[in-house]
Amino acid sequence: MSPYGGYAEGSKWGWYGARIRVGTVEEARSILNDFYSDKNVAIRAIKERRWYFEAEIRDEDDNLLDRVIVDKRTGRIRSIY
Repeated sequence: MSPYGGYAEGSKWGWYGARIRVGTVEEARSILNDFYSDKNVAIRAIKERRWYFEAEIRDEDDNLLDRVIVDKRTGRIRSIY
């Protein structure tokens, strides 16, 4: 996991300091699915806040592994757990 934040790999992602706006829960879910694509986890309970989206990352037994935020202005993913 990236405790100091990261971005999903892809045509719009992958470099430090990317500035991609994230405006909807669906966009946040897509970014998180891409970011965690090589891990066996599920993205749950995405909540919209003023400046970010907050999501729970759970394993196959539904245990909470991490709580992350996706910054709306930059797309940066950060652990807050």
